[in-house]
Amino acid sequence: MSVDKMLADARPRRLDPDHRPDPAPLMAHPRPSPVRRPRVRRAVLVPAVAAAVAAGAVVLGTQTESDNGPPAAHTTSPQAPRSASGLLLVAAERSAAAQVDEGRYWVTRSEFGTRYEVGPEGGRYAILSRDTAERWLSTGPDGPSLAVYEHLGAAPAGPADETAWRADGSPTRWPEVDAEGTPTGRFHESAPGPREIVGYGVASFEPTTGAPMLGGNPVSKAALDALPSEPAALRAALLHHRQNPAAPLPEDWVLFWTTRDLVLNLPVSPAVRAAAYRVMAGLEEVTLLGPATDQRGRAGEAVAFVEHDRGGSTEYRLIIDPATGQAFATEQRDTAGELTYYELVDDAGFRDETPPTE
Repeated sequence: MSVDKMLADARPRRLDPDHRPDPAPLMAHPRPSPVRRPRVRRAVLVPAVAAAVAAGAVVLGTQTESDNGPPAAHTTSPQAPRSASGLLLVAAERSAAAQVDEGRYWVTRSEFGTRYEVGPEGGRYAILSRDTAERWLSTGPDGPSLAVYEHLGAAPAGPADETAWRADGSPTRWPEVDAEGTPTGRFHESAPGPREIVGYGVASFEPTTGAPMLGGNPVSKAALDALPSEPAALRAALLHHRQNPAAPLPEDWVLFWTTRDLVLNLPVSPAVRAAAYRVMAGLEEVTLLGPATDQRGRAGEAVAFVEHDRGGSTEYRLIIDPATGQAFATEQRDTAGELTYYELVDDAGFRDETPPTE
């Protein structure tokens, strides 16, 4: 399943046939949508007083702030979490202790990677196409919202894919096709693309093009500010936000998807983020994978939710730094365990600086 959230009436030039699309709206279902905190209006992550929980205790060290991305998760004890709920409840405690000051913009910087099947019939292979997106969403009427996009390039996804790519003549450009195999007129390029700034045309973040996404639906800052911090009430609010009465989705799936967005890169209060972790901790289908590294080698602990359908299954991973309670990466893997999509969040926080203009 895929989610195309770009509205036709706001179609930027990068969606034209000779330009690549914004990877975030086209990512596989569900949306991700982080993690070094910005220097200005930094959210300071403070260690919780007690990290032990009945489901499985973790003894954690404190975070050292760095400008080189989220610190590697570490423990001061060899004891590891024994369950997903244990890890998530520790993350909730850490998140609840954070201190956040708002700023003029909510800024996120992420890298996305998407796997595509390309090549001739009988010689198909996979490529991994990587992009970055930096979004500046104004929290008030005093500044425009915008995004900065850059294509990092595409390459064969693994050794077997590289062999098939060479047999295909080592192309550097692949036509994109839709789910039915029809060419879309766009291409996947092996060469990095130029940096491109796209204005969203809105002064504050409203539920329109460029707005943050919660469970695949755009959401305003007012709606995020109104989310309850009590887990049961938050659970009800998230189901109301995402569920479609005409085609309801499994509740645990909706709750995993939406709580993942809240802990990954949305501008919510520490209390709401902690409540989101607690809601996720109560989902029976969320399992603990244990120590994990993201696609840059940053270390943390991972939990997973597996979606089953008639065509197989998809595993959705969330990687968390338990020392801070900050989620900083998400991945999707198919039935065979192959990586099909990832998002790495490098930065998520409020800033008072002026957005880039070039």
